[in-house]
Amino acid sequence: MPSTKRCYYCGRTYDPDPRTAAFQKSCSRAACRQARHDQAQGRYVAANPTIFQDRYPKTKVWLSKHPGYLRRYRTKHVDYVAADNRARVERKRRAKRQRSDIQDAIRRREIEAIRRLRGSDIQDTIRRQIDGVLSFLGRASRSDI
Repeated sequence: MPSTKRCYYCGRTYDPDPRTAAFQKSCSRAACRQARHDQAQGRYVAANPTIFQDRYPKTKVWLSKHPGYLRRYRTKHVDYVAADNRARVERKRRAKRQRSDIQDAIRRREIEAIRRLRGSDIQDTIRRQIDGVLSFLGRASRSDI
C-alpha cells in the first residue's frame, strides 16, 4: 500500500489509516467525510427506495392507540425537547442560508452575463446601471477592469 493517497473529494494527499488503507477514499477533513457519507447514503437509498416508506402511517396508528404519549414525554424530558427545538431552528436557519447563497449565485451569474453583452444602446445602458450598482456596493466597475 502506498504511504500517501489522494483524496477522492478534495484532491489533497493524505496518509491513510493503516487499518483501512486498502479502501479509504477520503482524507480526514470534515467536508470530505461529509461528502463521502452523503454519497454512501445516496447509494443506499437508491438501492433501497422503500426504506422510508410507510413509516409515518405506522407511527400515526401507534400514537392514536396511545393518546397523550407525546405530551407526557415532553413534560418529562424538558431539556431534550428544548435542545431538539434549538437544533430544529438552527437546521432551518442553515437551510435558509444555503437557499439564499444559491439565489445570490444565480443573480451574480445573471449580472455577469449582462455585463458581457455588447452592441446596442440598451445593452450599454443596462451595463452602466449595473456598474453603478456594483460601484455602490464597493466592487470594481467595468471600466476599472
